[in-house]
Amino acid sequence: YGGSLANRARIIFEIAQGIRQKCGHSFLLGVRLSPERFGLKLQEILKLAQQIIDSTFFDFLDISLWDSFKAPQEEEQKHRSLLEHVTSLDMKNVKLTVAGKIGSSKQVQQILASGVHFVSIGRAAILHYDYPTKVMEDAGFEPVSTPVSASYLKEQGLGPAFVKYMRRWKGFVSEE
Repeated sequence: YGGSLANRARIIFEIAQGIRQKCGHSFLLGVRLSPERFGLKLQEILKLAQQIIDSTFFDFLDISLWDSFKAPQEEEQKHRSLLEHVTSLDMKNVKLTVAGKIGSSKQVQQILASGVHFVSIGRAAILHYDYPTKVMEDAGFEPVSTPVSASYLKEQGLGPAFVKYMRRWKGFVSEE
């Protein structure tokens, strides 16, 4: 499974094929890719993403941009934002979702207006158990600033083990 892009990606398609054989096409299946992390180049991820879309195994493609509003790290790709690179894919019938520093209602709307079908929320949803409701009801919603206290996270429904894990995220949980 190493070496060329085709060899490294083969495991994704083999797993997806096995899931489709066992679960059928009514089973919702997606895959997450992370450009700019783990030594991967943006063009390589975009090529793989298009292969995933073209394969017809997947219902959605989840791209973790880490920061949905930034320019790519690679100098030759900086003419467009990471988001613009991703939304230029030919999605066919595959739904696109992105994640990466999306917190406010305004940011959610900006991402959706770019052609993304739905957003994946991490930190803001951890900070607000009712995040989707807050975003839909308040066009000016902004998540609370971090760091937050462990007691605040417990109020949001996080258990002790998850709060302990969140302490590993620099600047997320305050020292009480």
